[in-house]
Amino acid sequence: AFQGETGLFSAVEAVPRFAPAVTPFRVTEISCGHGHVLARTEGQQVISWGENTCGQLGLGQKCKPTYKPQVLDSIPSQIGMVSAGWAHSVAVGTDGRVYTWGLNSHGQLGLGDTATRMAPHLVHELVNVHQVESVQAAKTFTVFRTSAKRALLCGQVPCSPNSQVSHEFVPRRPGEKDPTGCLLSPVALNIATSTPLGKSYSELSDIAAFDKGALAFATSTVHRVEPNLAPSHGGTVVRAFVTGLPFERPRRKKSANETAEVLIQDTIPVMVRLKGTAPNLDVVVPGKIVDVDTVEFITPDVAQSPLGCVVEQGTTTAAVQLRISIDGGFTWTPDRTSAPTAADLDMTARPMEKTSAKKKSNMQTGLKHFKGEFEATRHAQKCADLGSMVLWITRWPSDGLAHVEPCATPVGGGTEILLHCNLPSRMPTERLTVKFVCTPLLSWGDPALEATAPLRREVNDMILPNHDMLATMPLAMPLEVPVCGWLDLGGRGVRCITPPLDAESVKFYTYSIELSLDGRAFLPRALPFAVFDLKVKGLEPNLGPLNDGTEVFIRTDGFVQTDIQRVRLDFPKDLGWPSKLVPAAYDHTTGDVSFVMPDLSAEVRQRADEDRAMVAALASQVVEPEVGADGGDAPAAAADAEVAAATAADPDGGLGGLEVFVELSLNGQNFTEDRIHFTYHSQLVAGALEVMAPPEGVVIEQPKEDPKAKKGKGAAVEEPPAVVQAMAGSKLGAELRAGAAETAFAAIRAELVTKVGDEEPQPFKVVDMPATLELLPVRAPTPPPPDPKAPAPPPPVAEDQQMRDMLVAFAPGVRFEDLPEGAALFMRAFQVSLNGKCFVACPELPPVKLEPLPKEAVAQEG
Repeated sequence: AFQGETGLFSAVEAVPRFAPAVTPFRVTEISCGHGHVLARTEGQQVISWGENTCGQLGLGQKCKPTYKPQVLDSIPSQIGMVSAGWAHSVAVGTDGRVYTWGLNSHGQLGLGDTATRMAPHLVHELVNVHQVESVQAAKTFTVFRTSAKRALLCGQVPCSPNSQVSHEFVPRRPGEKDPTGCLLSPVALNIATSTPLGKSYSELSDIAAFDKGALAFATSTVHRVEPNLAPSHGGTVVRAFVTGLPFERPRRKKSANETAEVLIQDTIPVMVRLKGTAPNLDVVVPGKIVDVDTVEFITPDVAQSPLGCVVEQGTTTAAVQLRISIDGGFTWTPDRTSAPTAADLDMTARPMEKTSAKKKSNMQTGLKHFKGEFEATRHAQKCADLGSMVLWITRWPSDGLAHVEPCATPVGGGTEILLHCNLPSRMPTERLTVKFVCTPLLSWGDPALEATAPLRREVNDMILPNHDMLATMPLAMPLEVPVCGWLDLGGRGVRCITPPLDAESVKFYTYSIELSLDGRAFLPRALPFAVFDLKVKGLEPNLGPLNDGTEVFIRTDGFVQTDIQRVRLDFPKDLGWPSKLVPAAYDHTTGDVSFVMPDLSAEVRQRADEDRAMVAALASQVVEPEVGADGGDAPAAAADAEVAAATAADPDGGLGGLEVFVELSLNGQNFTEDRIHFTYHSQLVAGALEVMAPPEGVVIEQPKEDPKAKKGKGAAVEEPPAVVQAMAGSKLGAELRAGAAETAFAAIRAELVTKVGDEEPQPFKVVDMPATLELLPVRAPTPPPPDPKAPAPPPPVAEDQQMRDMLVAFAPGVRFEDLPEGAALFMRAFQVSLNGKCFVACPELPPVKLEPLPKEAVAQEG
C-alpha cells in the first residue's frame, strides 16, 4: 500500500527519481523503517515522512501517511544521528542525549514501559550516565554505542529461533503483562571473550542492526602491558595484551617422528611500534604471538634517542604508546585515548589512606568523607588502569639498593620499611615488588636445636633415614616471599609492609631483601635483613622511686642486634596519660639492653597540688550549723574534709605503687606485648642502722662486773662505749618508715674507712650488701637495772606487739691482710635502696666498727 515513504506522490517507483519535496532540506543522513523515513538535515534537524499509524513520525498524533517531510521542532538538541526501526524512531543529539518515539510494544523506546509515544521523548536513564555517539533501531529493539565504545540494549533481547536461552534473567515489572525477554530501559551489554567469565577490552567502532539481531565491529586494541616499566637501555621481555589477534592452539603430537605443526600465529609478521611525542620516540621492533591475544617482544635500547636522553637524567619517566601490526606495518592498532599525567601518578604512589575510620562529627560529614574517599580511590584505580595500557621508560638504578630502614621486623610482620634507592620521583608503581629471601642454614651448632628444624624432623620421621645425606642437608627449605611496594613520598626509595613468617623456623634462616621495579628483574644488590621472635622475660630491677630515674636492664629471649632499640611505657588507663617512648641502649660488651625509667617528680607535684586544691574546695563547703538546728550534715562534711586532707597529705600524690608496663621494640614500630611491669614505689624514709644480731653460731660474751669497782653514791658511773661493733656476717637492719615494697634487688650501702690511732679516717671502699625486706617486731627499750630496795613490780600486761618493715643485710667480710698495718676498720654513711640503684641516706650515727676476718678464717676459707 502507498505510505508515502518514497517522498513522491506516486505509489511505486521502479527507478530512482528526483524527490522535490525532500531536496530543499539538504539531507545529510537518512534511515528507512518499515513504512516511514527519518532524515537529518544540514541544519542538524530531524525530518520525517511516510506511515504514522504508531506515531513513528513524531508529530504528536496519528495521521494518514504523508509524502511531505515534516520538521520535528520538539527536539531541543542539535541532531547528530537518526535511525528508523520497524515502527519506532530514534535520534541522537550532538550532546549525547537520546530521543525516542513511536511503537513501544517491547520497550524498544527505552522509557521504562511499553506505552507508545506520539512525540519525541528524552531517555532520562541515559542522561549524565552514558554519552551516546550512535544508535541502530531494529524491529523490536534498539542498540546504542556510547563514547566508551560499549553497547547498550533496550527492547526484546534478540536470539536465534533454535536457541535454548531462557529469558528468565530479564527484569519484569510486577503486576503488568509485558512481553517476556524484554528490557524496558537501556542495559549495558558484555562482549564475549575467549576465556570464561573474562573481561572484554574490545572497543566497538560500529554497530549494524537488523530484524532479529545486530552486528558489532571492534578494533584491535592494546589494553594491558606487562611489565609496564622498562629501562632505557632495553632488554626487557614485555607482553602486550591485544584484542582480536588470530591464534591457534597446537594439536597433540601423535608420534615423535611427526613434523612440527605450522600454526597460524607462526605465519603472521607481528611488528610492535613504540611511539612517544614529548620527548620524541618512534621505534619498530619485531614481536610474536605467544598466546591468546598476547604479543611478546623485547624492548629496544633507546638511551641515545631524545626520549632516552631525558629519561637518563633520572628525574622523570616517559610514557610510550604501543601499536601492534599483524600485516607488516600496513595497519596499526590505535593509540590509547589518554595516558596518566604526572599528577595522576602521584595518586598511585602509595596506598590510599582510609578516612572513614576517623571520627565523624555527624552523618552529613561522614557521608562527605566517605564520598571523597570513594572518588579518590576510583580515580586512583582509573589512573592505574590507564598507566598499565602504555609502556613507561625510565632510568634503571645500576647501583641497586643503598640500605634499608629499619633493618629488622618481628616474625609476625607488619613493619613499614624503607628501601633507600635512587629512583625517579614519578613512575608507575603497580609492579613494584620487594622480595624477602629466606636462605636456610646448614648448621646451628646445637644438635638438640637442629633436631627441631623442619627438614630434620621430616627426615627423622622416615623409615631408615640416610644420616650421611642428612648431614649435608640444610635445616629448612629455601623460601622467597614477595610483597607489593610503593614509592616513598619523600623520594628516598620504596616502602613496603613486611610479611608474616613461621615463628617456629625463624631461627633456621638468614634473611635478605631484593627490589624489582617491574615485578620480574630484581636489582643486583640485596640487603641483609633480620627477623626476630622477641620475648621480654623480666626487668632488673623491676621497681624504683618516683623522684629519680632508674637504670633498668631488660632480660629477653630471641634478641637480635639492630640499630634501633626503643621502649614504650604504658601507664594505667585511669590516669589518662599517653604512652611514653624512651630510648634504649645496647651494650656490645655484655649484650645487655638498658634504659632509664623517667623521673615522675613533675607529675607527683602536679597531682599533689590538685589534691590540695580539692581539699581547699571541700573545706570551703563546710558550713557552721544554724542556731537551733540539730547539727544537720556539718559533722559529715567535716569528716569528708578530714578524709580529703589525709589523702592530700600523701607526698607522692597517690602514685605510690604505680605499675607501668614496659614493652621493647627493635625497629621503633613493633613492640612486644608481654605485659612486664615496672613499679614506682613511694618515697623512702629510712631509720638509723642497727646491729641486730651477731653472726650465726657466734655468742657475744657480756662483760663481767669488776668486784673492785666502787659502790654507792660516790662511785663513778660507767659510760657505754661510743662505737658499736660488728663482725663479718653480723645481721644489720634499717627500719623503712615509709615506702617499703617487696623486692629482690634491695641493698644497703656502706662506706668502709680505716683509722690508725688518732689519725683522720681514710676511705677504704664502698660496699653494697644485698638485703631483704622483713617484717619484724619493734625492739623493746632496755629496762633499767632493778632496785633491790624497791617492791617487786607487777607482772607485765600482754599487749599486741607492734611490727615494723626492716631492710636486713649481713655485714661484709674484709681480710685482715688487706688493711693497713695497725688500722681499725669502720662502717659509716649508711644508705638503703629497694632496687640497688637509687639510695636514700640513713640518719647519721657513730661509725660501726667492723672486725676483719682473722688469718685463721682466711686460711680455712682458702
